[in-house]
Amino acid sequence: MMGKRQREEVIAAGPAPKRAKSEDNSSKDASAIAVLLQNSDELIHCIGLLKSEAAKEGQQSIGTQDLGPHLKESLSSLSKRLLPALRALQDQPDQQATNETSLPIPSPTFVTRWDAATLTTMWPPLPEVLDPVMETAALTHSGQTGGRLDRSYERLEWIGDAYLELMASSFIYQTFPNLAPGKCSQYREMLVRNEALSVFSRHYGLDKRANFPDEFGLQGRASGSKANDKKSQKVLGDIFEAYVGAIILSDPKDGVRRASEWMKTLWGMTLEKHIREEQQGRGAHGTMMTVVTSQSPARPQTHQAITAKTQLETAIGCKGVKIEYRDLPSNGKKDRDTHLPLFNVGCYFTGWGEKDLQLGWGSALGKKEAGQKAAQMALEQNKKKIKKFAEKKRAYLEAQGALRE
Repeated sequence: MMGKRQREEVIAAGPAPKRAKSEDNSSKDASAIAVLLQNSDELIHCIGLLKSEAAKEGQQSIGTQDLGPHLKESLSSLSKRLLPALRALQDQPDQQATNETSLPIPSPTFVTRWDAATLTTMWPPLPEVLDPVMETAALTHSGQTGGRLDRSYERLEWIGDAYLELMASSFIYQTFPNLAPGKCSQYREMLVRNEALSVFSRHYGLDKRANFPDEFGLQGRASGSKANDKKSQKVLGDIFEAYVGAIILSDPKDGVRRASEWMKTLWGMTLEKHIREEQQGRGAHGTMMTVVTSQSPARPQTHQAITAKTQLETAIGCKGVKIEYRDLPSNGKKDRDTHLPLFNVGCYFTGWGEKDLQLGWGSALGKKEAGQKAAQMALEQNKKKIKKFAEKKRAYLEAQGALRE
């Protein structure tokens, strides 16, 4: 134990000087970032495969049972390599360092729901990037900077893309409280896809300010092909994402608010129809039938939403009867709003002397919604057949009841 004299000497000397950690932490951060860069191509490839698998299922997410063994193995290996690096970047030496290096986080007050009454068709002014160097970088290709990433758009595009996804998700989540996750993803895709963002870039003249090699064709070509148009669209979308990233990072105090208010107005024009339908009580939440349940006069009526599939099953389904929903060829058709591929599903009936009788079909961005539309068509356009099968079901159930008695 420390004696009294020793304790007095320690107190007199004052607290021990803090050990400088900036160099150590900088070295650790550099090593962690190097690991991320080394594995970035494999990570991007795996994420692309995951997106493809999810698109096949028409869902936002899929289970591990839907993944191939090679993809599972790659993801497992990546997690072992990347998690330590991510944890190292997460750890900060002190609060001051955290305040200086962490990215601003959107406050919920900045991403409030859309209000149909405030929607406008007037384009908002382009927000200013407070750092001129960062603004130039957002519009410059690395091929024009001798390969220096800190002077080009690539890193700003990466962080800007993340902020746009977060803002779009937040706006949609708050505006459409009853929208299924899959449909939320479809709305978000409408907002953040390159086709939409490239329109914004051109409107604000970012294409004319961009410093990119001629091969990207941002200034237009006399005989540009469709492939070239698509390539330019991708680059213009990336430039817009980089500009959003520059707005936010150049203004840590107020950048998120300025960017989110700007995007809220722009995206409001894109989703205007859906926002107005939602707030008028006609949101697109799947095909539903509303059934009114009678109650005593002293109590109000209640409304219960029953899906078309459930109504069809209730009308004609019973033992020995099969109602199936099968995929049909898509024929390359795409949704008018999102330009995403559509799923076609047919409703087939087997029973009461019929085999694989097609009662209806439906087309939608997701298989579940397409199936609901197929059932709805069966109910609305095959009423005579439905009535005939319902009568046979009633007779069958009555006969079964008589036998039991």
